[in-house]
Amino acid sequence: MKGAALLLLLAAPWASAETGRTAAVFLKRAMGARAAAMGGAHAAVLDAGPDAPQHNPAGLARLARPALTSSYLNSFGGVIHGNAAYAHPLPYGVLGAGLLYFNAGDIGLNLSDGTKRTVTSEEDMAWTMSYAAPLPYGLSVGATYRYVRLELAETASAASHQGDFGAQWRTPVKGLSLGAAYQYLGPDIVFEDEGDPPPKTFRYGAALRFPDVDAAKIDPTVDLAAFDMTLAGDVVQTVFEKSSPRAGVEFGLTPSLMTRVAVRLGYVYNRSSEGFTLGAGFRSGRYSFDYGHG
Repeated sequence: MKGAALLLLLAAPWASAETGRTAAVFLKRAMGARAAAMGGAHAAVLDAGPDAPQHNPAGLARLARPALTSSYLNSFGGVIHGNAAYAHPLPYGVLGAGLLYFNAGDIGLNLSDGTKRTVTSEEDMAWTMSYAAPLPYGLSVGATYRYVRLELAETASAASHQGDFGAQWRTPVKGLSLGAAYQYLGPDIVFEDEGDPPPKTFRYGAALRFPDVDAAKIDPTVDLAAFDMTLAGDVVQTVFEKSSPRAGVEFGLTPSLMTRVAVRLGYVYNRSSEGFTLGAGFRSGRYSFDYGHG
């Protein structure tokens, strides 16, 4: 099987929703290292890979070969995120599957009957199936089905069925693409008798990729075979929360006789617990390693 592997190591504190009143907030954490380093501005990026459904399921449509990605985030307080995704091109379109895991660490449980023990404060999982297809005139569309299961203090649990829908457009302007997605559509997530809505989110954005440039034609003394740059910007609106613009940039360098190296920067607006992001990536053949920090 042809494939590409991605490992993400993130050392960043976990933060709950800023002002929201929604359940399953863990779904909103950007788990792809490339997207995380670019501030999560990825709704319009055409080559997002198997991680694309995290921001826009339509981003899978142009995947040319099977790809596998896994990522890991270790935060303060024993909080852990993990993600794995696989995408496979079909005769028409691309099919993807993913698993997202969240563990909020241990807490002491003190019940009214005198029982005292240590339990996992929260443990959640989300399974996804996605499909994306290219359309004429540079358009592509995609959809995701998501099954979410949440467990609190090993005593209460809830489940949710959700759907995402997205579209991208590779415009006639060279390198410019637009994208939009509506995510986490579904009924309230109910624990016993009380429920809260999932973090229904509308995101839209643009990306501009400058093509590879033969560095030797500009300066023969530069030890670079080529370089490229991608600019991206998104606006993310989650129910009950302020809109959050995001901006990101990726510089790709291909040294002579070596593989591609990328440096990424980003910024998340209107989120006091986030803000500046950065990261780097290295690709050798079909394999890549990426790191993001926020």
